[in-house]
Amino acid sequence: MQAFKVPSSETPGHTAIYRHPDFKDGTQGSECAHIKTLHDLFRHAAGTHPERDLLGARRVLSERPALSFGEYEWMGGQQALDAVDEIGSGLDHVFAQHAPAAVHGGQQPLGIYSVNRPEWLLAEFAAFRSRRYSVGICDAVGVESAEFIIGHAEVAVVVCSLDKIPRMLERLDRTPGLRAVVSMDRLDCSRPTVSTQAFSPAVTAALRERAQALGVALMDLDDVRKLGRDRPTEPTPPSPEDLYTVCYTSGTTGAQKGVMISHASAVHAGRAFWLASGQRDSTYISFIPLVHSFDRCTIHTMMFGLTRIGFYSGDMDALMDDIQTLRPTTMIAVPRLLNRIYDSVAAATVGAGGLTGMLSRIGYRRKLRRINAGRGPRHALWDRLVFGKVAARFGGRLQALFCGAASVRPEVLTFFRACLSCTVIQGYGQTECAVSGTLQLASDTAADNAGVPPPGVEIRLRSMPEMGYQVTDLPCARGELLIRGPNVSSGYLKEPAKWRESMDGSWLLTGDIAQLNPDGTITIIDRAKSIIKTGQGVWVAPERIESVYTKHPLVKSMLVHGAEDQRDLVAVVVPDAEKFVPWARRVADVRKGAAEPPLAALCAQEEVVAALLRELRELAAASGLLAAEHIAAIHCEPEPFESRCAEFQTSTYKLRRRVVLEHYQSALDGLYSDLDGSTASTITV
Repeated sequence: MQAFKVPSSETPGHTAIYRHPDFKDGTQGSECAHIKTLHDLFRHAAGTHPERDLLGARRVLSERPALSFGEYEWMGGQQALDAVDEIGSGLDHVFAQHAPAAVHGGQQPLGIYSVNRPEWLLAEFAAFRSRRYSVGICDAVGVESAEFIIGHAEVAVVVCSLDKIPRMLERLDRTPGLRAVVSMDRLDCSRPTVSTQAFSPAVTAALRERAQALGVALMDLDDVRKLGRDRPTEPTPPSPEDLYTVCYTSGTTGAQKGVMISHASAVHAGRAFWLASGQRDSTYISFIPLVHSFDRCTIHTMMFGLTRIGFYSGDMDALMDDIQTLRPTTMIAVPRLLNRIYDSVAAATVGAGGLTGMLSRIGYRRKLRRINAGRGPRHALWDRLVFGKVAARFGGRLQALFCGAASVRPEVLTFFRACLSCTVIQGYGQTECAVSGTLQLASDTAADNAGVPPPGVEIRLRSMPEMGYQVTDLPCARGELLIRGPNVSSGYLKEPAKWRESMDGSWLLTGDIAQLNPDGTITIIDRAKSIIKTGQGVWVAPERIESVYTKHPLVKSMLVHGAEDQRDLVAVVVPDAEKFVPWARRVADVRKGAAEPPLAALCAQEEVVAALLRELRELAAASGLLAAEHIAAIHCEPEPFESRCAEFQTSTYKLRRRVVLEHYQSALDGLYSDLDGSTASTITV
């Protein structure tokens, strides 16, 4: 039994409560218990060994004809402490002059808008120095997303990369509360980065003039640090109950929700994962967007373990080069990245032909037997002959790979365990619980579960009879996963009613259906709410998207589907036969007098399907759907869902999404296969 089952904790409709096996009392013990806030954590990470490397980044060597990067340059612990003090003091003066009013509980938000880089983290910890909280600004699904966040969180001061500034100034009418912008990059362009390629001193001078005309203060981080050095202020550290961040995540209606996370919650989550994973003195690479919770929680975990944190170059095309240059011992990844790497690596090893493929398959089988026997992932012979080259692509020193954000296919995890000769650990979490939900034990070699609760976190399941899931199901209890602990968020910003809907007393309702395995681990098997997380890490609401597309006169009904290891959405479309047939005849150029193709034949014609997809894309653009909500491919189905009423629909005519999805799974898989090959193929050895 991997998880500890709390005796006599079952209640009607609920399983027993489960805890980490080494912390059966539900606490986190005494190690590092003196750390109460992220301000404390930073001073612990930077101050324990002040001369040791802490934050690293690669300098841009040249911008043309293509970007090239040098080795990692490091900031030591004391340097980081000095930078945070100077930036924090400087920000005190910026806020006092341009945005003196408190916004939430006597605190003020600091917007941060950039790809991952040391300045992101330094700005955030500088905010904590004076009880401010961060608001990560994201534009991955469109500039409107960034503008919504700035407005909704009432952000008046933003620290950002240089490339974000022109757009913010051009669209200032949409964020009228913005008062000051601090560029992470030098406005004199004397230090090139991935964000400065389109800029020159003349361009930035024009930006300064534009900002001044609009009444927005524009300066760079060097200006702020100098202000802090010349006029230092006394720190006013946060309390554990103070907000650490408002992290925006998509909701079931597509509207973004600001999840409020306190210092106490973030520290509890980071400490939970640190105690569970045992990370100490590692080298970590940060590239999963800091604007979301996953990477920040991992960085907090690493700070407990006094880890070096290296940031990727900012160019995803150079990520593997970053990894080979940094040679990390620990990294995290999301399914889409793992599948992309799996495709190329598997094809060159166990999927290859000839002698290479034969040796790879033999070595792979031998390594799997060794792993499953509990003897570890390393094999002196086969690592030297075959898999050492694979490990070298990841720097050759990788010891632990953590996977989260969405489920990963078991064969992919198994492949990486064997080929990288490292521990591969899968976990589960949400922004609402500061990411700390469950984590596999390091000794668990299974690839089909998300582990057990980390120290100080509790889980249980509750029955969902309307979906056919009961905690009394055999052989395994099934139901909605509930999480409880100090890591759980304090609510949604300005939306207390929505937060109440997400809670059952002290338990967070995750909206995910889990299976409780006999060993106490959980496996996520479904969603309680009809929302999907795509491979981009973006939540979308299929029912809302369907309601937009079915307004098209050619469409009778549809099922929108997304996969957690896929970037795009696909759909099954049932056309309205009365309007579709004459339209499709014109598209197919059926001559008058010729035999009229039946509906099924028209639905199967490639030019008709392509034309229908173009129609739907035009509707999506006109209706204001976000890019992540656009359908990339469709299967045209001539038989209406309604004709299979008992199978496909409830008694109240609601679609049984799981049943319909299972029926069309092969067709949907075919759509993904035809798109861009982003689904990793299964290699049989």
